Amino acid sequence: MKLSHKTILITGGTSGIGLELARQLLERGNTVIVTGRNQDSLVTTQRMLQGVHTFQSDVSDSSAIAALYKNVVA
Repeated sequence: MKLSHKTILITGGTSGIGLELARQLLERGNTVIVTGRNQDSLVTTQRMLQGVHTFQSDVSDSSAIAALYKNVVA
């Protein structure tokens, strides 16, 4: 699978495997969007990974999922 020049959404990408995946996908020229519940963690992620896009969102909240969809599509 070719993973370059794509738009990729990673839920819970502010730490661990998600964060490392975001880092590697950015290095391959992708547009990477990371979500998380904690705004401070999202800000830290943006500082660490230049070019990453972040959205505060909770995947257990259906209204937050709908709002995330609207923001990502826009």
